[in-house]
Amino acid sequence: MATTHDKTVTGYPAQPGQVAGGYPSAPPYPFPPPPEFHYNPQPTGPTRPTFIGRLLMGFFAVTVLITLISFIVWLVVNPQLPEFKVEGATVSKLNATGSELTATWDITLLATNPNRKFRINYDRVEASIIYGNHSHIRLGRTPLRPFALNKRNQTRVAMKLGAVSEWVGHDVSNEISDDRSRGLVTFGVRLMTSVRFKSGLWLSKSRLLLVSCDRIRFGFSRNNGTGTLTGQSRDCRVYFYAFF
Repeated sequence: MATTHDKTVTGYPAQPGQVAGGYPSAPPYPFPPPPEFHYNPQPTGPTRPTFIGRLLMGFFAVTVLITLISFIVWLVVNPQLPEFKVEGATVSKLNATGSELTATWDITLLATNPNRKFRINYDRVEASIIYGNHSHIRLGRTPLRPFALNKRNQTRVAMKLGAVSEWVGHDVSNEISDDRSRGLVTFGVRLMTSVRFKSGLWLSKSRLLLVSCDRIRFGFSRNNGTGTLTGQSRDCRVYFYAFF
């Protein structure tokens, strides 16, 4: 009968990499464990916009569509600018003393709508007077009644403006006094208004319109304290400034 021999050696230290039972030992510096994997669940589907979000998106889309249609119509029909001219003008009670001015102006403008397809609405109108080249000095500012002009039509815009002891500065006051003594004073009238063009059901956005009637000459005689328009009626310049 064969005898089993035990190969375990006693009394001797174990060799490196070997344990007492003859098996290799674990490495002295074990490898670090792999990093943990974190799973972030994704939403199952796209988030639905709220009711307010859908409402705002719809409102924005409609606004863009209306603006685009208005712009295309504006380019296609190309409305013409209105026309203005000074038909009559007088200035009375003119007195320039020190740095102040007192005067009353009565001015009539002839407004013309040259368009064949558009009615023009003048919604907010303000008139003012300037002296000579001093456009930064506005005198007798006053609001006027809104009006409208049908296609290929005309209307007269009458205005009465007054200045009572308004400050104009010493230099400007002296210039007006000198002009008055020579019998000829030059003023101008400015009309600031918002306009809209209308054709059928289509109505444009409001535009800021400036009517500038410069160098209106008022003649004075020695026996008459009222200055009247000299020469023929003068055409005015018309400018579009902006949408609003």
